[in-house]
Amino acid sequence: MKRTILLDEVPFNENFIPFQTKCRDKHVDQIVSSLDPIRKGLSPRNIYVYGLPGAGKTTTVRSILKEHFGDMYVYINCWNNATSHKVISEFLRQTDPTSKIGFVHGRESTSELIKRFEQSKKKFIVCLDEADHLKDHDILYVFARNSCPVILISNHSYSPMKMDGRIKSSLNLQEIEFKSYPVDEITQILKDRINLGLNPDSITDELVSEIANSCNGDARAGIQILKNAAIDAESRGHRSITIDHVKAASGFARKYRLSYLLGKLNEHQKTIYEIIKQNKSMDSGKLFNEYRKQMNDTVTDRSYRNYMSRMVELELVRVISSGRWKKYKILV
Repeated sequence: MKRTILLDEVPFNENFIPFQTKCRDKHVDQIVSSLDPIRKGLSPRNIYVYGLPGAGKTTTVRSILKEHFGDMYVYINCWNNATSHKVISEFLRQTDPTSKIGFVHGRESTSELIKRFEQSKKKFIVCLDEADHLKDHDILYVFARNSCPVILISNHSYSPMKMDGRIKSSLNLQEIEFKSYPVDEITQILKDRINLGLNPDSITDELVSEIANSCNGDARAGIQILKNAAIDAESRGHRSITIDHVKAASGFARKYRLSYLLGKLNEHQKTIYEIIKQNKSMDSGKLFNEYRKQMNDTVTDRSYRNYMSRMVELELVRVISSGRWKKYKILV
C-alpha cells in the first residue's frame, strides 16, 4: 500500500535521535558545559539526569552526545544491563570490538573485565540510562577512579541516595531535573516530527493541539498517539487524520504508558498498586496492613513510605489527603 499520511516511520520510533532537540536549550547548555572539559583532556562533571517518563531526558542526552562528542561516549541501557559485570562487558564491546580486550564471551569474572578496562586506559563518557535498575553500584566507582565521566539517567530523584557513601562522594554528581513539558512545547515537538515524517496536509493544527493537551506533558505519549492515529487512518483508506483516529490512538497510548510505568515497579510496589486499584482509593494505614498481609515477607513502614513516594512520583497514584489521615487514589 502506498503511504499517504505516514511517509517515514523512523521519526516516530522510540529510539529516534533528532539532530536538534526542541525546548531543552537550558538543559543542553548545562550538560555540554559540564562535559566539555573532556575534549581538552580535563576532568568533566559527573551528571545525574532525572524526571518523569516522556520529559525528553534520553533523547536530549543522546542528541548532545551524538552532536558534540562524536565517538567519545558509550550509551548503555541498564534495563538489560543491570549488573557491574554486564555494564563493563557492554563498555568493552562498544569501545574495543576488534581486539582481545573487547571480546567478551560472558564467562569472565567482573574483576577480569575491569582489569582489561584499566589496561586499555580508554577515557569515554559513559551514559547509563535507566540507572535506577542497577543492582549494584561498584562499576560507578571503577569509572570514577579511572576518570571516565558518567551520566546517569533515571525517572526519579532519590536513586543517588541509595549509593554507598564512598561511591557517592567520588562521583560528586551534578543533578539536572527535566520537568514535564507544557502543552505549547509538546505542540512544538509534535510539529517537528510531523515535518520529518508525516504528510503535513494530513492533520490540522487543531488536532495537533488536541494531542498535546491529552498527553499530560509526556512527549513520548504524544508522539505515539500521532503515529498510531496516522497508521489507523491509513489502514482505513483515509487521506487525513480525524478526531476519531486520535481518540482511538489516545486509548492505546494510555495502556502503553501504564504498561511502561508498571515495568518500573518492583514486586512490592506492584502488590501495593493492585491493592489500591481494587479499592480505587484507600487509607494509608489500611493499605499498609493489607500490603503486609499479602507479602510473606518482613516489611517496614519506611520501605512502604518509599514505595508510595515512588508511585506518586510516577503519577500512578495521588495523595488526596495528608498528615495522619493520608489517603491514596489510583490515577491510571
